[in-house]
Amino acid sequence: MLRTIEKALNTVTTPLAKVLRSVAGILLLVMTVMVVAQVLFRYVFNIPLSWTDEAARFLMIYMTYLCLPFVYLADKNIAMTFVTEILEKKAPRVFATFCLIGHISAIVVFAVWIKFGWNFYNTGSVMADSLPISMYVIYIIPPVMMAVTSVYALQKGIQAIRGMLGDFTDVSQTQATVAQYEPSPIQVESSDAAEQDANLEPKVAS
Repeated sequence: MLRTIEKALNTVTTPLAKVLRSVAGILLLVMTVMVVAQVLFRYVFNIPLSWTDEAARFLMIYMTYLCLPFVYLADKNIAMTFVTEILEKKAPRVFATFCLIGHISAIVVFAVWIKFGWNFYNTGSVMADSLPISMYVIYIIPPVMMAVTSVYALQKGIQAIRGMLGDFTDVSQTQATVAQYEPSPIQVESSDAAEQDANLEPKVAS
C-alpha cells in the first residue's frame, strides 16, 4: 500500500523537480548576465541601469524557491551527516524514525510558511519600484512552492515509514535521480589523476 502511494507520488514529483531545477538554472544564468551587464553599464559606460538590481533580486527569489523540491527530494539540504551516516548503517529503523519526525516537522513548518506567505501575498497590490510588474507576481512564489514542497515531504515521510517497517527499497529511485546530476566515481578519479599528472609535469621537466 505504502509503495503504491509512493510510486504514484513519484511519477509526478521526480519529473517536476527536474523541470523546476532546470528552470532555476536558466534563471541563474539570466541573473548572472544581468549583473554583469549592470557592472559594465555602471563602471564602463557610466550609464547605470535602474532596473537590474531589482530584477536580479526577484530572479534570485524565484530561483531559490524553484530549487526547493529537488533539494528536498535528493536530500541536498545543508546538514552535518557524520552522525546520520553512522546511525543509518548501524540502526536503519531508528534512522528512519528520526527521518519521519523530520519530515513531519517540515510539513508543519511549510504549513506555517504557506499561511504567512499567503497573507503577505494579499499585500502585493503595489507595483515594483523599477519594473512594470505587480508584487503579486513575486509574493505568490513562496506559498506556492511551499505547498509543492510539502508533497515531497509527504513522499519522503512515506519512505521513512516503510523504513521503520523494514522496507528499505528505493521506490522513488532518489539515488538514480541524484546520480544524473553528479559526476560518476570514474569521472572523479580521472579528474584527480589528471590533476596529479599536471602537478608532476614541472618536476619531471626540472
